[in-house]
Amino acid sequence: MIIKLSINIISILLFITMSSVFGNDNKSNRIEVLVDEEIITKYDINQRVIINSILKRIEINENNYNQLIKAVVDDLIIEKLKIQKINEYDIDIDDVELKQNEKRFYSRNNYTKEEIKKILSEYNINYNYILEIIKIELKWQKLIYGLYLRITSVTEQEVIDLVNKNPNISKEIANDLILQKQLDIKSTKLLNDLKNEATIEYK
Repeated sequence: MIIKLSINIISILLFITMSSVFGNDNKSNRIEVLVDEEIITKYDINQRVIINSILKRIEINENNYNQLIKAVVDDLIIEKLKIQKINEYDIDIDDVELKQNEKRFYSRNNYTKEEIKKILSEYNINYNYILEIIKIELKWQKLIYGLYLRITSVTEQEVIDLVNKNPNISKEIANDLILQKQLDIKSTKLLNDLKNEATIEYK
């Protein structure tokens, strides 16, 4: 059922991809964006559009396709900036961390690994493409924790306030939620700074 739904979404998407934003030019390696000399190609964008449509179960149509393309391009730009910073700090992960985050990734998106692999194979998309997305996000989280965890603190009053609003959660969970929110804010600020400092050229 899930696989059939996703394949229908992709079929619509591919039809629009062939006739819409990129026109009739089917050169998949055409450079669309430069991020500090790092390239994003038409192929990269099309691949990510397909993957996003699967993961988010989005019905693609002529009304939302341009908006989806813009969101994908923004995501890919941010990804390039993350990779630059990850490489700067030489962040690495091990197999155990990767497998744990793979499971979380599929749990969040309500798919199994096998379902995703089957759908992707229908359109000759290598599963390693999604695996790379998972790796980048995991490395970025490790970077953010390494940079900011020691200088981020949660007050007792913040914990009490959150527990009062959500009586079903423990103080430990409340503390973790507040801490993660603060780290997410720092992550967003760092990415905004990186984007402002970067040279981004749209072709």
